[in-house]
Amino acid sequence: MQLLGLSALLLASAHAAAADRPVTSRGSPFDTQEANAQFHVMAGEMAANRQQPGLAAQEFLRAVAITPDPDLAQRATQLALLAKDATLAMQAAQRWLVIEPTALEAREVIARLSLEAGDKAEVLRQAEAIVAGHAGGEDDGYRHVALLLVQAGNDKGPMAVEVMHELASKEPTRAGAQHALALAALRFQNLPLAEASARKAVALSKGSEEETLLLVGTLVQLKKLDEATALIDKLAVGPKGAAARYGYARLLLEAEQRDAARSQLQKALAADPKMDDARFALGVLAVTDEQYAEAEKYLLPLLQGSRGQDAALQLGRMEETRKNWDKALAYYAKVTNGMAAVDALIRRSAVLAETGQLPAARSLLAQTRDQVPPLGSRLYRAEAELLIDARLNDEALKLLNEAVDDYPGDGELVYSRSLVHERMGQLPLAEKDLRGLLAENPDDARALNGLGYMLLVNTKRLDEATEMIRRAHELEPDDAAIIDSLGWAEYKRGRSKEALAWLQQAYDKFPDPEVAAHLGEVLWTLGDKDRARGIWDKALADDPDHRVLKETVQRLAR
Repeated sequence: MQLLGLSALLLASAHAAAADRPVTSRGSPFDTQEANAQFHVMAGEMAANRQQPGLAAQEFLRAVAITPDPDLAQRATQLALLAKDATLAMQAAQRWLVIEPTALEAREVIARLSLEAGDKAEVLRQAEAIVAGHAGGEDDGYRHVALLLVQAGNDKGPMAVEVMHELASKEPTRAGAQHALALAALRFQNLPLAEASARKAVALSKGSEEETLLLVGTLVQLKKLDEATALIDKLAVGPKGAAARYGYARLLLEAEQRDAARSQLQKALAADPKMDDARFALGVLAVTDEQYAEAEKYLLPLLQGSRGQDAALQLGRMEETRKNWDKALAYYAKVTNGMAAVDALIRRSAVLAETGQLPAARSLLAQTRDQVPPLGSRLYRAEAELLIDARLNDEALKLLNEAVDDYPGDGELVYSRSLVHERMGQLPLAEKDLRGLLAENPDDARALNGLGYMLLVNTKRLDEATEMIRRAHELEPDDAAIIDSLGWAEYKRGRSKEALAWLQQAYDKFPDPEVAAHLGEVLWTLGDKDRARGIWDKALADDPDHRVLKETVQRLAR
């Protein structure tokens, strides 16, 4: 690769210094080696500055071969990871570990790469070393390994759990080992193992609060709420009681146990009337449930406190839902700090567009984009959504092309553009965008699902589409959109009963109008027309102009 200008001159100078320095009796071979190392470091930094991390990593590794410096090895490893070159990253991390045997981060990299490569033995070796050498002791070491393993994709979950199980079996009477095993099992939905390990951790720790809370979290996942609540009732005594109930409520919300969560939040607030987090959570639940008087009761008192920005944002959303546009804008205008301010700005633009002020909405987003460049990508996407909603697809595509040029490599923008291409019937361009994302990250579940669903709906490539959607589901098994796609794939393949199970699951998780359209169509096909009509009517009441929903109802029921 040719180097130009100052870069070429600097490298030539460094190389000349290394080659021409006279050899004397005073250790000059070492001087020459140092100059050679400096040459490779300089070349590496230049490559890094030119956004060539793979080449940069190679240069740093050449420097490390001359000068075994752990900092240089660390830099080589980080650059190789940035370049997504697993082989080079493994080489650099292994070299780093030879130079610095206590380097915890090097072991983490080797373990992660080995897990991706399916080398369980190497993952286990690194895990054992992390536990044995952890500065915080073995209990912290076990937890460290668990937190490392749970970062793996769902497809690597079984191996991650196996590694953690084998590691914990070496010390079956250590509570920390059982705690770590429960964490890994819980992350990858091996709930029986998670429960058994959490119970052992509680017993071994003689009922410590930390282990009890882990067991509570596992019981929530298993829907054993009576036992989970009983354990919390025992913990929620004294000054920490409100905090315990609030933490439990969050677990219940994550498990979609809204009524139980509301009950715990109310008890937490009763125990500590100053707990603004519990008050805010109750307000959000009330907004979601369209209990607006209840929402105001909880949210209005928060406007002057530490949660004032968040409360104003929720109240603005409430008024927007009620189509009280002026009140919504007034609340959004109160939100001026943090990420909540970005959400409020985007909602303000949506309200302006909804009330026939699309130019003003676009101007608001564009001005903010110019003033705060780091928010540019998100604001571009928000403006494109306004244009799509207004059925101005040509304008949306023009804007997104500009955005992709301004923010090259931004996958969110490319994905948004693929949706516009598809809506405009430009399927080859949509497919090109999505395949570009998958070339960058083959495990991009959203791109896999997006491309699979597009092929499913618009082509006869059912096998290819279904394989992509199944792969996406392996990566993100709880994603309602992917579950919907999986159900629709079964329906397209003539398997209506199998499709019904998937679509009902998707609808229960997220009753989106498109999911409602799909579920209703399958029910209609299976002869359950009354239930299909009920689902469609409810969805139409919420979104009467939804394109897919309207087409489905008109085709089948009108």
